[in-house]
Amino acid sequence: MLSRPARLVLAAVLLLAACAAPLRPLHVAAPESHLTLLQVNDVYVLEPVDEGRRGGLARLATLVKRIRRENPATLVAVAGDIVSPSEASMLLRGEQMIASLNAVGVDLATFGNHEFDFGPTILAQRMRESAFTWVSANVLDRRSGQPFGGARREVTLTLGGVRVGLFGLTTPETARTSNPGPDVEFRDPIATARAVSGEMRRNGVQLIVALTHQHMAADRALAAAPGVEVDVVLGGHEHEPLVAEERRTLVTKAGSDARYLVQVDLWFAADGRLRERSWAFHEVSARIPDDPDVARIVGAYAERLGRELDVVVGRTSTPLEARRTPLRTQESNLGDFVADAMRARLKTDVALMNGGGIRSDRIVSPGPITRRDIASLLPFGNVVVVLELSGRQLRDALEFGLAQRDREGGGFLQVSGMRLAFDPSRPAGARLVDAQVGDAPLDAERRYSVAVLDYLARGGDGFTAFRDARVVLDAASGPILADILLQAIAAVGTIAPVVDGRIRSTR
Repeated sequence: MLSRPARLVLAAVLLLAACAAPLRPLHVAAPESHLTLLQVNDVYVLEPVDEGRRGGLARLATLVKRIRRENPATLVAVAGDIVSPSEASMLLRGEQMIASLNAVGVDLATFGNHEFDFGPTILAQRMRESAFTWVSANVLDRRSGQPFGGARREVTLTLGGVRVGLFGLTTPETARTSNPGPDVEFRDPIATARAVSGEMRRNGVQLIVALTHQHMAADRALAAAPGVEVDVVLGGHEHEPLVAEERRTLVTKAGSDARYLVQVDLWFAADGRLRERSWAFHEVSARIPDDPDVARIVGAYAERLGRELDVVVGRTSTPLEARRTPLRTQESNLGDFVADAMRARLKTDVALMNGGGIRSDRIVSPGPITRRDIASLLPFGNVVVVLELSGRQLRDALEFGLAQRDREGGGFLQVSGMRLAFDPSRPAGARLVDAQVGDAPLDAERRYSVAVLDYLARGGDGFTAFRDARVVLDAASGPILADILLQAIAAVGTIAPVVDGRIRSTR
């Protein structure tokens, strides 16, 4: 939780966002150098959001170019999460985001957790397509010990006559919540920042900027850590516009989907000292005209995606429950259908589908189901694998999933091939009252074939029960979950899944 001063600063952010006017110091005594930092983060879509009221990369480009004309000493940074997830990225794997951000004029980006959703190979390809520089000091290739994918550990440059150093940091949670694979290492952000920023300061860098993708609490801890020399943190991961000051460090978050553009202005005196700084949140609103170059790119992708995504694959005669809370706390008819499709395709005893892997957060109305709907529901590109588990391991997995219910964690499991009853009043780890596989009680010593996502098999969402399982079908050979769902719907034509009581609370 933010302190009272930080909450007051946040209130000021929202006020500024409403008026979209840059905040400037009232007086700057004979500034010798003026530089500007611009930031967005967690940008998943090309086009405007909120019914067209905010966002859109074509509008963002207009705003960026306008500010650059006012001050050529401007640097544009993206604080992670641009490759995934979205309906478009489900098909294009983030290609559309890189092409558009190249045209916006981005200078630097760091990795967000979702950069790894499609695995390290796809991310490396997106990096090669980028006209901007990727920076990361704590995400390393284990084999070489160097930053992943040819990213720069840090960048030092002269901007507006000021020696500026920038480096990137990504939350280590990414190893658990995304798909970086075994050869990508996430090192401690604070220890990394201490080493990199110390080197920069010793080498005469006047302004040190950390481009981060982690929670605000982690950014504030970074700024407060002894030995960390950071003047500005341009952070991502949160989806709300936020700002805080920790000691002498300014921390900003731009929110999501380019609804806002953060502007940080800094003035340096002739002796190299930072004299003044200010920040502003510009609303990327419908009042801002589209940049024609970026609009052409966005339009071309929209046309291409429209052709591919608007294809009808089937229908539903009943509403499909795809809201976040039900999927993470109880049986869902859509969760049942997805898990049933996994089990039927892989011919396993059981299928387990983590509720957090189904997105969209809406009720899908009766009517046509398009590829766009499927991409929205399953945006991560997960592959289904088959494991052989003992009954004891399966029980452990179910107990862990039930424990996630308290906090609506993504690891709550939708199931197929089994029925279970649980008591939510019992302690975590002891909630499973009854479990049946097929028509027989779960047997701790029996071996079961289980279809799960590759993400869970690697320990995603914190699962450990799958680590020692025998792999029957690995991720290199398994089918993509979205394809399984598409084919299951197409095979039936019109689906009508119902909740059948396979997951039951005793209270």
